[in-house]
Amino acid sequence: MKFRGLTLFLGILCFSYCFAQQKKYSLNQDNKSLQEVIKQIETETGHRFFFNNNQIDLSKKVSIHQNNKSIDAILSEIFAGTNIGYQFKDNNIILSRKAQQEQTVQINGQIRDIELNPVGGATISTGTNTSRSNQDGSFTIQAPVNGTLKISYLGFKTQHIPINQKTTIVVNLVSDAESIDEVVVTALGVKREQKALGYAVQKVDGQALSTAKGVDVATSLTGRVAGMSVKNSTEFNTAPTINVRGMSPLIVIDGVATQFVSLRDIPADDIEDITVLKGASASALYGARGGSGAIMVTTKKSKLKGLDVQINSSNMFTSGYVAMPKVQGSYSSGQGGKYAAGSYVWGDKLDIGRTVQMYNPITMETEEQELVSKGKDNLSNFQRPSYILNNNISISQRGDHGGVRASLTHVFNQGQYENNHLNKVTYLVNGDMTSGDFKFEGGLNYNKRFYPNMGATGYGGGGILYNLNVWSGTEYDIRDYKNYWKTPDEQQNWMDQSWYDNPYYIVNEIIHKSDYNILNGFLNTQYKSGDWLTINARLGSDFYSSQDKYQNPIGAVGGWNRLGYFSTTRAGGYSVNGDLMATVRKQINDFQLEGFIGTGINYRNNDSQNGTTAGGLSVPGFYSLKASVSPATTSSSLTRRQDNALYGRFTGSWKNRVFLEVTGRNDWSSTLDNENNSFFYPSVSSSVVVSDFFNLPEAINFWKIRGAWTRTKYAPGIYEINQQYSIASDVWQGLGTATYPTILRSRSIMPETIDSWEIGSEIHLIKDRINLDFTYYNTLKYNQQRNASISNASGFNQTQINIKEDLRRKGFEIALNANVIKHEDFNWSSRINWSKDNYYYDNIDPDYSTDKPWVRNGARWDWYGIYDWERDPSGNLIHYGGLPKVSNYQSVAGFTDPDFIWGWSNTFNYKNFTLNFSFDGRVGGVMHSVTDQAMWNSGSHPDSDNEYRYDMVVNGNKNYVGNGVKIVSGSVDYDNYGNITRDDRVFADNDMGVSYESYSIRMAPYIGSPRSQFVYSQTFLKLRDLSLIYKLPSNITSKIKARQASIGIIGQNLWLWSKKFKYSDPDLGTENLNSASIRYIGGNINIQF
Repeated sequence: MKFRGLTLFLGILCFSYCFAQQKKYSLNQDNKSLQEVIKQIETETGHRFFFNNNQIDLSKKVSIHQNNKSIDAILSEIFAGTNIGYQFKDNNIILSRKAQQEQTVQINGQIRDIELNPVGGATISTGTNTSRSNQDGSFTIQAPVNGTLKISYLGFKTQHIPINQKTTIVVNLVSDAESIDEVVVTALGVKREQKALGYAVQKVDGQALSTAKGVDVATSLTGRVAGMSVKNSTEFNTAPTINVRGMSPLIVIDGVATQFVSLRDIPADDIEDITVLKGASASALYGARGGSGAIMVTTKKSKLKGLDVQINSSNMFTSGYVAMPKVQGSYSSGQGGKYAAGSYVWGDKLDIGRTVQMYNPITMETEEQELVSKGKDNLSNFQRPSYILNNNISISQRGDHGGVRASLTHVFNQGQYENNHLNKVTYLVNGDMTSGDFKFEGGLNYNKRFYPNMGATGYGGGGILYNLNVWSGTEYDIRDYKNYWKTPDEQQNWMDQSWYDNPYYIVNEIIHKSDYNILNGFLNTQYKSGDWLTINARLGSDFYSSQDKYQNPIGAVGGWNRLGYFSTTRAGGYSVNGDLMATVRKQINDFQLEGFIGTGINYRNNDSQNGTTAGGLSVPGFYSLKASVSPATTSSSLTRRQDNALYGRFTGSWKNRVFLEVTGRNDWSSTLDNENNSFFYPSVSSSVVVSDFFNLPEAINFWKIRGAWTRTKYAPGIYEINQQYSIASDVWQGLGTATYPTILRSRSIMPETIDSWEIGSEIHLIKDRINLDFTYYNTLKYNQQRNASISNASGFNQTQINIKEDLRRKGFEIALNANVIKHEDFNWSSRINWSKDNYYYDNIDPDYSTDKPWVRNGARWDWYGIYDWERDPSGNLIHYGGLPKVSNYQSVAGFTDPDFIWGWSNTFNYKNFTLNFSFDGRVGGVMHSVTDQAMWNSGSHPDSDNEYRYDMVVNGNKNYVGNGVKIVSGSVDYDNYGNITRDDRVFADNDMGVSYESYSIRMAPYIGSPRSQFVYSQTFLKLRDLSLIYKLPSNITSKIKARQASIGIIGQNLWLWSKKFKYSDPDLGTENLNSASIRYIGGNINIQF
């Protein structure tokens, strides 16, 4: 609370100071002396003037007519043509005599980059006056007629433009080749030139994320960073999964590492840029938390002097589906060609005049009805249009000594099923102030998201597709079941009461509702003493609380208890991060030296309480712990951890062409024994600008090589080395129990360790129009911790040990950026990212590694094992009695990691039009299609509607002959791994007919036993984002008093090509009856005042 109060006070103070200079006034005076005008200004504005009577002559007569103008504008007019200058000091105005009267002129201009895009926030200075360019690049400044404008902006060369009595100036900034055009945020929020880094980083500008805005900003990051995998789904409230080099990265916001905040808590409109530190070397100063790399988010701050208001609205709606489950519509529910509700979908033929006794949802009675395929469109009839409304308004104010920005974002997502809608509200406020050698920054971000029902997905009783597509036929129209109650709160209106539920009943009555709140903030103070010493003190914290409730009525098959159920869980936590750093810089001839030392603390606390009914509900429809038939069960948890750190970094460079960086961090963790709780994390990296040493061909503008090494150690988790009793209440006659632990914990266990190294190169070609970056990385993971079985005579079942199995990760990353076409009216820029990442066994533990023939040194670790069919030496299925047989020995169906991932994004600019689109995809890797196997098993798969099934159901034949062989004579012997040691079998073509239904179910059993024919390649290609934006001309925006405005068409998840997956989208990386993948198309409006 104190932290929030302090930050709010600083923000209000900064805002009020900036606002004072921008408040509007009116002043109308005719032929009055400056003395009289000043007194009038003091009366009306509250400002006070101070001056030396011996130097300032205020007798001059002036006339002024200004309405609704800032005090700065008024003073500029009344002192124009005089030798009097003025300066603001808080609420005071100091008048002084100008050293020399010089004729000035008002200059109007625009700042653009090399691609002719406007550059907002650039600094324009005359030496006495300073201004900043607006978001559209425009600026206005008063300057001496024969003076010089100094134009500067981070990452671009500073330019000095002679005025030569011009009143209009357009400046095209060029990239600073000597600093590789990029300054990036590194560990602990330190900004560094990219060319000085010995490790791979990649930066994404926030503007690329804030047009086609979906529910989560991470979706727009897909394919934009080499080595970063983002797996997405349009499934309701499903957040993207992000991995960097195969591991989950740390999220850092404005230099503060977070514990509970994810990218879904940060709106796209609040992101200035994102820098991805790809490996442990890049984030070594964060210790174990940074061992998987880090995503550094820099939030937007106030930029433009004065008041700035921006509105950005993106709204997208369902426009079909890029992948959608389909079912056969020719056969009913049932088995053996006969109709039966609540069974398989291997029933009778539809639409041939056959009648059966069938449930009528209108009369709620069983009646004789004709079997017709009136439910062919059941899924599309059950779905509803989905849409995403993502709207933001931000207000910022900036003065000479600081600024403040406030932003409000609301995201509303209506899912494709009833009762699925998500609200996300985010409020952010941040500010900064500068006073002499001190600089203060602070910010708060609050995010709230809530929904009435999480949804019903996956293979299981509560899944929509499970009940609607897999385990029911098309002999009914789902819309007839909208009235889902037969007896309210007790019995649903559905054809089957044993195995399945009415989908309308599922979405409205089997409920998981959630209310989640998270608050994170930071406060940073910086003191500079000259050019050699900087001291930073930073405090950051995040807090979260969540309330989850689960309930289902009496009679729910797919809920948690058929007798009725209610459960409530409250969880909360907070973390505190503090850092104190002192940085020293020194230039010695051609050597630039810099070092800092710091100390940090990270504390996190998690707790939860749960209450659940037992034995069902005593009152139908009353969802409360008080309605529990038996005493409600309760549980709670509490985890706490603190890590103290001492860290430092030394960097040195020679002639700005050879760079060296050494870092070290030591952590003391509370999860370890006091005598063994210290960890040290070293790292070293270097880069050399080769192009500064040799005369390279003219086409090569810049060439750099780099390398880095680091070691990361991971302490055991909370309580993992503590002997823990399991506590249970009301076990026997109201008494509780404490169960002695079965795992022998070890306080001397060694930390899991990862050694990482990487090498890379970056080259710029053809006047910086082509930039190519290549990285190879290699990590070794050892001292893995595992629970090993031991004799029960010890009093335990397992003990903690370090095994000797080592794992090695290898990968390549390539990033290619190109300005393909550069023209005054037309530009095309393109970016390609490509990466390959695989995991291998580096050393096998003979005692504890998995005992499989393919588990060996140098082999892939990510194997996907299945029990395939018995096959002859030619690979044909071996049939026994006309049916195939599953092998008793496991084999490898493939590897789960893709061969490589890629992304390709493009930007086209033509006059006021901007077209952006991005493709991405994965190539290789396997995944089990639960959808296909489940539908073949149940009989609902579209491909099961064929001549063999017709022959079985309509003609009554059971003569389907599967492709393959049968054994005529002989036998076979195997070793323990399934390798054939002896084989004298004689084979012949299979000629035994069986029921097509029996054969299909044998080939596609329950999804818990994956079969090889349903293990598919993940390869896919997707058009991820598209936007076509038109910037309105100034003669239109001026009518609404806007600085700039744009309108456009946007889309997300627009097109999919998949090598194998036909009825679901493989983008998510897992397949478990995934819902239809939604194509979104809509519009964007952006206005800046």
